[in-house]
Amino acid sequence: MKKNIYTIFALLGCLCLQFRSVAQNMTDGIFMAKNNFCGGFGYTYDAWNQYWEGSLFRENKNLGTVKTQMVTAMGNYGISDRFNALFMLPYVKTEATKGTLSGMSGVQDLTLALKYRIAQIKNISLIGSVGSSIPVTNYVADFMPLSIGSQAKTFFTRGIVYYTLPHDLAFTAQGIYMHRTNVRMDRTMYYTDQAYFTNEVAMPNIVNFSAKFGHYSYRWQLEATYEQNITQGSIDIRRNDMPTLPVKMDFTKVGFVAAYRIPQLNDLQVQLTASQVVAGRNVGKSTNLSISILQFIDFRRNRKSDMPSGPICRPGDVNHIQMQQQKENHEHKE
Repeated sequence: MKKNIYTIFALLGCLCLQFRSVAQNMTDGIFMAKNNFCGGFGYTYDAWNQYWEGSLFRENKNLGTVKTQMVTAMGNYGISDRFNALFMLPYVKTEATKGTLSGMSGVQDLTLALKYRIAQIKNISLIGSVGSSIPVTNYVADFMPLSIGSQAKTFFTRGIVYYTLPHDLAFTAQGIYMHRTNVRMDRTMYYTDQAYFTNEVAMPNIVNFSAKFGHYSYRWQLEATYEQNITQGSIDIRRNDMPTLPVKMDFTKVGFVAAYRIPQLNDLQVQLTASQVVAGRNVGKSTNLSISILQFIDFRRNRKSDMPSGPICRPGDVNHIQMQQQKENHEHKE
């Protein structure tokens, strides 16, 4: 029974980690200006000791607290003022505070995405994004409860609405549909609603919605966040039984984002986020904390000013940056 409970926690941890690596930092309406790059590193700490087994909320004192730590390299490059390319690559370490199983660690999945501002209607930006994540190491997906990922390749498409209001207020809403490929396990049989005599698991696809509202300007960000995750399919973790990868995982999460660009450090950005799962199905009631350090780099040619054009935080910034670039080009010709 203890082994089965370990496996339950494993599924919850590794699949939540898989989704988080795709969604994080690619869901806002902010763009880097043309030939500008914003990159850096983020550290994330996630922990929980209670979970939902189907709809039943419970705990397992034999396992203690499941902890996941992640260091992520990330970047965003402005191909144009309305077309950006983004990447993320996390290193993950897992552990449990009790029990006999050892944690795992390693590089997980590389995520690449393209984001394009489709239309600008007054203060409303309509944005589309496509991308994919691919495992870059041969980590073991079926090592429960401490695998660092699920080994599924993902392909996603996302729609974003970014609405700016007076007094530097902003509202962002996004929806994503994520397709996941089949996963091969190191065993030839698994059970969900029936016995399947194969080592290949069909992973259910994911639909995710999120929204945030608050203050967003070039210098400051302080926003409340909401997220809803829906996994297609109907497989629940059976009572005290070994789960399998295609379990339905739904959750509701609330949190906040706080960030500041430090003028004394060439606009180095420090970002803090915190979130809490408040409801779910087959997921842990996790608390997630993260800190990111990001730096802007200006790759424009023939620039006269040392000031980077930086991120486009609000629709009016597009015209401002274009006017600034035209002025610098005119001064350079003279």
